[in-house]
Amino acid sequence: MIAIINVNVFDGQTTLNNQAIFVKDDVIQRIIPMADVNQSELPETVVDGKGSLASAGFIDLQINGCGGVLLNTAISSKTLEIMNETNLKSGTTQFLPTFITSDGASLVEVLEMVEATEQPEQQGILGLHIEGPFISVEKKGAHREEFIRELDEKTAHYLADNADKICVLTVAPENTSQKVIDIVREAGITVSLGHTNATYDQVNEKSGLEMATHLYNAMTPLGSREPGVVGYIFDKKPHAGIIVDGIHASYPSVRIAHDIMGEQLFMVTDAVAPAGTDMTEFDMAGLKAYVKDGKCFYADGTIAGAAVTMIQGLNNLINHVGLSREEALRMATLYPAKAIKIENEYGKLKEGYKANITLLSDDNQVKHVFQMGKHVF
Repeated sequence: MIAIINVNVFDGQTTLNNQAIFVKDDVIQRIIPMADVNQSELPETVVDGKGSLASAGFIDLQINGCGGVLLNTAISSKTLEIMNETNLKSGTTQFLPTFITSDGASLVEVLEMVEATEQPEQQGILGLHIEGPFISVEKKGAHREEFIRELDEKTAHYLADNADKICVLTVAPENTSQKVIDIVREAGITVSLGHTNATYDQVNEKSGLEMATHLYNAMTPLGSREPGVVGYIFDKKPHAGIIVDGIHASYPSVRIAHDIMGEQLFMVTDAVAPAGTDMTEFDMAGLKAYVKDGKCFYADGTIAGAAVTMIQGLNNLINHVGLSREEALRMATLYPAKAIKIENEYGKLKEGYKANITLLSDDNQVKHVFQMGKHVF
């Protein structure tokens, strides 16, 4: 048993002041006012939060790398270990390691690597986000064009057979048949639209697209005569991730999206190797990329992922977008949990939920982190 005392608890809806959280194994047992705590019954392990705000740990549904490593460049359990360690410093306790457009052999390799990973959930891994190669050449962004291809039925069945390791699959709906969407979706994989050059009608004629990948980026914009993919998202409101670094989308654009989308909008980092480091150059899945003033880019200026962390994004939501602290926290915790249907175990601080807890100072800096009941930072 672990007790976290003298904390204000944001449970996902409201903030409860001066509380104690009791954890056993990887589950929250109870949360009670400090006034009701019997000091003689405290467990051997006690962490004094000293007035910090306790929130559910952050959940990042799109992160390609961080801490100097990139999953596409180094497909190994060590890469996932470094990503988790780096995430924890920014308050992130759960994530989807994101594998971008690659050749078929590399896709098989990453799935086999995750299959061989022991207790991935204890390392914060909720499954893979496969972002490409089933995307649009016109909206490829930083993805390598030579590997882009359509999702055929054979590959769809292969992905479905590996659904226990894949949480999200990003596709361009205009290049993806309804039949293959149904194959992967019925296996339990969340299908996300992204890197798409589709019209509104092309997306609207497909069903089962429950998510959108990095809203605004690598998709057709909202226009007066053609609503595009952005217009479709604002109209139909699937769950949608958004990068809050001030580079991928301006802060007013994030605010507009939040005003329209509400709890359907969640924050992602789309981070690559430099996140959490002071790197100035890096290998972006086989291509040389650079970092300057927080912007990751190729020599031709194309944006190549992000260097933002979840705690930086949270502060951006509060200080630049203008959201309340509570709503910013929901965008980092509860809303991503809802997007992948795990909100009954993750994304809140309540009895019976997984003990993933981030303690924040008054100025929103990470003070302590508990991952699956372990005090890890």
